[in-house]
Amino acid sequence: MSSIDISIIGAGSWGKALAHVLLNNNKKVLIYSRNPNLECYANNSNVILTNDIKNIFTNKAPTVIATPVKSLNEIGSSMKKNNFKNPVILTCKGIDSLSGQFPTQIISQYIDHDNIAVLSGPSFSSEVLENKPTAITIASTNNNIFKIFSELFHSKIFRVYASDDIIGCQLGGAIKNILAVAVGISDGLDLGSNAKAALISRGIFEIKTLSDILGCRNETIYGLSGLGDLVLTANDNLSRNRRFGIEVANGLSIKDAEKKIGHVVEGIFASKGLNILIKKYSLNLPICSKVIDIINNKINPEEAVNDLLIREQKKEFV
Repeated sequence: MSSIDISIIGAGSWGKALAHVLLNNNKKVLIYSRNPNLECYANNSNVILTNDIKNIFTNKAPTVIATPVKSLNEIGSSMKKNNFKNPVILTCKGIDSLSGQFPTQIISQYIDHDNIAVLSGPSFSSEVLENKPTAITIASTNNNIFKIFSELFHSKIFRVYASDDIIGCQLGGAIKNILAVAVGISDGLDLGSNAKAALISRGIFEIKTLSDILGCRNETIYGLSGLGDLVLTANDNLSRNRRFGIEVANGLSIKDAEKKIGHVVEGIFASKGLNILIKKYSLNLPICSKVIDIINNKINPEEAVNDLLIREQKKEFV
C-alpha cells in the first residue's frame, strides 16, 4: 500500500465527506470501516477499503481520525501497540464524557503530541459532499504537520486556514454542540428569534469564559472553529444537536430523542465532559449547565428556561 496518500479511520458521514475532499484533490485514500463493502466506492480506483485497522498502522501515510470521541482511547491504544509515528489529524468534536479531556489530550497519551493536528470549523458533511464552499481551520503546534494536511485538503471549495491554538479550536467545536441543543430546545418551545439570538450571543460568552481558563486565544473563539461553527450548528436543521433539542422540547425523553435522530448526538457526551470541567474550575456557565441538567433528567425544558429568565440582573461583561 505504499502508493496511499492518506488513511482515514471511520466511514461515517464525516469520514465520507473528508474522503470526498481528498478524492477531489486526486489523492489515493485507504479507509478503515467495520463495513468494508461501501457501495459508494465500488468503482473508485483511488479508494482502498479495509476492515482490519492494523492495515492503517502498517501503512506509512498521514492518518485522519473521523470517529466519535468515545472511540479515541481504543484507537490510541492500537496506535501505541503498533508503534504508529505518522502524522494524525483529529476531526471529531467533543469532550470525553469520563475524563473531561479534549481529543488531542486523549491521543497524546498514545502518540507524540508534535505529530497531531486538529480539523474544525463550520462544515456540514452533506454540503461538503455536494461541493459547496466550506472553510475550516487546521490547528497544530508543528508547522510541518500543518503543511502536510493543508496540502492534502486545501482546494478552491474546501479552504484551509492555519492555527496553532489546538485547545481553542477543539473548545468551540465541542461546546457549540451543547449550545445547539439549547437553541433547539428554544425553537422547540417556540420562544422566537430574539431568544435564539440571545442564546447564541451569551453562548459564545460561555465558550470564552472557559477559553480564558484554558489559555486559548480570543481570535480562535470568534473565528471559524468557535463562533462560525456555533452559528452554523445553531441555525440549521442539518444539525443533529439542534434537532435533538427540538425533540426534547416537544416531549420526547433523552433516550427516545437520541434514537429518533439516528446518529451520535455529540452534545450529550460533550455535556458530561463539560460538567467535569465546570466542577474542576468552578465555572458559571448558566446555559450549558441547564442543558446538562436537562440531559441528566434533573429538570424539564420549561423549568430550565424559567430559571434562566429569573436569574439576577447583571452587567453584560464582567
